[in-house]
Formats: sequence, C-alpha cells, structure tokens
Amino acid sequence: MVSITKENLIEPLEIEIAEGPAHCNSIEASEAKPWYEDIKNLLRTGQYPPFADRRDRKTLRRLAIHYFLSGEILYRRSFDSTLLRCIDEHESRHLMEEVHGGNCGPHMNGLMLAKKIMRLGYYWSTMETDCVKHVRHCHLCAPEFNLVGARMRAPKQTRLGS
Repeated sequence: MVSITKENLIEPLEIEIAEGPAHCNSIEASEAKPWYEDIKNLLRTGQYPPFADRRDRKTLRRLAIHYFLSGEILYRRSFDSTLLRCIDEHESRHLMEEVHGGNCGPHMNGLMLAKKIMRLGYYWSTMETDCVKHVRHCHLCAPEFNLVGARMRAPKQTRLGS
C-alpha cells in the first residue's frame, strides 16, 4: 500500500494571463499565430483556412478529432482521456523554465521533462523536441552532458593479435 503525505504532493503551477498595462523589463513580440489556431478555428466555426486544399482539409479533420474546445481554451484528449491544455510557444518556454528549474523536482532530462509537463496537464505539438533542446541549453545540466560526450568520444581499445 502506498502512503502519500503532504510533503510528496506537487502543487499545480498557475499561469496567469494578465490583461492590461504592465511594466516589463523585456518584451517578446510575436506576430505569428499559435500552432493550434487552425484546429481551434475549425472547432469554433466549422470553417477551414482559405489556403487549405482537399488533402489539408482531410488532415485537419483527423487532427481535430483529438481536440476539445471549452470557451476560448483548446484541450487535447490524451490516450487515457485526460484533457491537456494547449499552449503557445511563449507559454511553453515559461513552463519549461519553471518545471526544469526545480519547482516540480530536480533538473531532469528532456523526455522526463516532457512527461512531467504532460502530467501537469499541458500540451504543445513539438513538446519532446523543445524539452530536449531546453535541457541541452541549461547551464546547470551542461557538465553532465560534457561527461557523457567525453565518454562517447573516448578512443576504442583495439586488441593486438599475435
């Protein structure tokens, strides 16, 4: 039997989207629409993007089966029927920094980071590759990668035959 104490529980992360003026030290401007915009528009209005041909429409219909729109928030149904909130690039970078930085446990490799983010209830289309890239650029995890690389680059021992 498993015993769960309050010390073992991980508090959920809260991402707040503030509407209104604020003081910022750095500003990230993004003109591109989020990766899920076409799926969200299809579920909301039933209309395909104007540039979509027959093959694109079929692909978009197949993708949209796995998504659910609640108000303005898009969710993806996972294989076990849990709903994962779809987030854009800016939110995903912030979430990777928060989770990998230690708020949800110690520094971890990229695939474990992606799994932990999914357990927290978030999703984006390039999650695994983004998490692996994020971990590779972490200055605290860099010595570990250098050791692995050094072991991989070590010269092979050859047998001298007689």
